Amino acid sequence: MKFYSPSEKIKLMRKKFSINQADLESVNMTRAFISMMESGKRNVSKAGLQKLVSKFKELAMKNSITLDIDDEYFSRQPKEDARLYIEKELIRNNEHMELDKLTKIAIDFEIYDLLSKIYEMNAEKFLAENEFINAFINFNLALEKLQQTSVNSGQALLSKQLGVCKERLGEYIEAIYYFKQAIEYSLKESNTIIYFKSSRNLAIAYAKSAQYSSCIQTVDENILNSTIKASKEILIDARITKATALANLNDDNGLKEYLSLVDEVGDTNDLALSFLYNNISEFYYRKDDYKKSLEYANKAHVLKSKVNRVALPNTLNVKGKVFLKLGLVQEGTMMFDLAASIAEENKTFDMLLDNYKALISIYESKEDLKEVMKRFENLLLYKKSIL
Repeated sequence: MKFYSPSEKIKLMRKKFSINQADLESVNMTRAFISMMESGKRNVSKAGLQKLVSKFKELAMKNSITLDIDDEYFSRQPKEDARLYIEKELIRNNEHMELDKLTKIAIDFEIYDLLSKIYEMNAEKFLAENEFINAFINFNLALEKLQQTSVNSGQALLSKQLGVCKERLGEYIEAIYYFKQAIEYSLKESNTIIYFKSSRNLAIAYAKSAQYSSCIQTVDENILNSTIKASKEILIDARITKATALANLNDDNGLKEYLSLVDEVGDTNDLALSFLYNNISEFYYRKDDYKKSLEYANKAHVLKSKVNRVALPNTLNVKGKVFLKLGLVQEGTMMFDLAASIAEENKTFDMLLDNYKALISIYESKEDLKEVMKRFENLLLYKKSIL
């Protein structure tokens, strides 16, 4: 994409209409004056350049041509035109290829605030496509470029999204680092929405890395006991996360909180309800109550199939483990296979790993080395494909 100086624009526009400088003459705009404008030797007032716009529009109308330029067209320098072009293009739902073209323009003209925005948009698209490594790279670039500008907001959001990418990749220690960064930035930016979301995500990352005490502390200090009231969604998520940590510590208060939340949520939030049913199922499984575990796993299965298929492998994994305990090895194997397939489809490595571990254990017990090697090879190929 080429952007022109004011003098170049006048010259190109004149060539477009096949007219000479004399054709543009008018009151207070002599041929010599126009010649100096084209050569860049004379600064012209905005009023004078607006007259030039009007003159070209008159010529366009006479030739039945639509000329889509504004009054500032001949006043803008190439960098200003580049900024305007990028801003207009970003309004559209651009694909990666188009965003890459805008990236080059922004780099060429050192428009770092918009460059940060382009990287962020690219990252969000990669995240929606489950391309977590590419998403992380672009969020990181967005943050780097934003820090080169005078813009004082946005770093909290980008840090949170970096944490989300790491959490999706199963890299919980790094996720914890970025969520903590997001919390720090959110306090500086007075962004309570990002503060609560990052605090929730931090607690979840602690839980997933088996740091249950830190999880409970984060939920209590940052959300439940905060002087600023969080949204209902955040409060429910926080209570579920805390209950999960308690349950993993074999504290029966975790189950009590799950059941209390089921009553509170009712049929108003299928997503939250699907997580609650899943977690209750896991709790009963650890207590060796397989009938109850399967009952709640089935409820979670139905809801997750409708509202959160990405998280379905967790529930299928619990069902698979219950089936194994009941001696239903074939049914258990089917659950783990389906869970692994969905996890691979959605690029959720932690879920894929859990279900492959279960499958490998089954085939090892059968001394089916061929299937064991097949699972190991699949896992290695998958890991290689995302690096």
